[in-house]
Order: sequence, then structure tokens, then C-alpha cells
Amino acid sequence: MAKHETENRLRVHITDADHERWEVPYELLPREKPPTPLYSLSRKEGSFVLPSSESLSSSSSPNNLIFSYVSNPFGFSVKRKSNGETLFNSSFDSMVFKDQYLEISTGLPENSNLYGLGENTQPRGIKLEPNDPYTLYTTDISAINLNSDLYGSHPFYMDLRKGSNAHGVLLLNSNGMDVFYSGSSLTYKVIGGIFDFYFFAGPSPLACGPIHILGWATCTHALLGFW
Repeated sequence: MAKHETENRLRVHITDADHERWEVPYELLPREKPPTPLYSLSRKEGSFVLPSSESLSSSSSPNNLIFSYVSNPFGFSVKRKSNGETLFNSSFDSMVFKDQYLEISTGLPENSNLYGLGENTQPRGIKLEPNDPYTLYTTDISAINLNSDLYGSHPFYMDLRKGSNAHGVLLLNSNGMDVFYSGSSLTYKVIGGIFDFYFFAGPSPLACGPIHILGWATCTHALLGFW
């Protein structure tokens, strides 16, 4: 499912139409449930197959993000309507969607600057550094320890591009994951669940939907969502 929930927020929900998958419980984080799929994803020569290529949003639409996908091999992209800038493109590499392993990547331009992916203690701060692996796996320990996972899991990052705008990306998945940032790409490796992405158009950093405003946290102190 791909849906513009507001002019500046796009949700992309990818799951298994034939088998139930773990998701962040809807009673804990109230949000719209995706409709029952009209068709199932099938596999052909190892690739996901959809009925056709499609684009969501038009020049006359008030939405600031454009979603499009290709069917074989399956991949999707999200672009900024105002300038055509690509914010996320999963066709950068192959997508993996198995029972206990998910993997998805996106290419990044040279002017990307990424911040986020908590909750952990990185000695160099919240800006992501290339070739450092970021593990999101809650351990319920204090922040006195460096290079450690802490109370919460916040798979959200903001990309503040030089000479351009900011946008935010949230993967709503409470399973443990590694996120690899190479400088030219970002790869999620998750041990279960689904792909439930929320893209925030910005263009200012404050409009990118920071995780405390979203009101969602997978930690010992639950927050209420108020979207």
C-alpha cells in the first residue's frame, strides 16, 4: 500500500498478503490499517511481480511527494515534486523479504547528511558517519556506556542535503536491525516484521517529523501517538 496521509507525509506499507506478519500493535500506536490487498505479491525468477508500473501523485495534486514503482524486479522510489529530487530509491539494490530477514537499500547523493537512528551512544554525535554500522536493538542500559544501544529503538533519520532541503524517513518496525551507511547508500537489515515506511517532505528540519513529535517509541517508557 502507498498512500499520502497528508500533503507532506507518504506511507509505504509492504507486507505478506498471504501470511500474518508482526507489526507494531495498532492498539499501542493508533493509525490507519491498510486495506485488504486486491492481489498478492507473486514471485517470478526470484523477483516480486506487480500488475504494472505506476505513479502516485500528479502535477495537479497538492501532495509534495511522488511515489512510483516498477514491477519486475520490484522496486519503488519517492521523489520531491517541486524539483524532482529522489529521496528514496529501493531499486538501488535487490530487496529481500523473508520470514525472519528483510533487507532494503537506497542510493544517496554526494550532498546527503544523515542524522538519527537512535537510541545509542555514538561518540561522534547524532550525525551518521560512513562505514559505521548502526545497530538498533534495545538493551535497557544507561547512557554512561559508549557505543551501546539504550532504552529505545528509533529507526528514523533526517537527510539534510547541502544546498537543498531536508526530508525524514521512518521505518516503523520494532524488530532488531542493523543499518549500514556507506556514504553513497543506506541499507536496512531487519530480523523480522514488515516494511512500513513513512516519508516526510520537510523541507525544513523541523517539518521532517522528528521522532519525539511522532510520539512513537519502542522502549520502556511508552509514548502516545498524536498524528
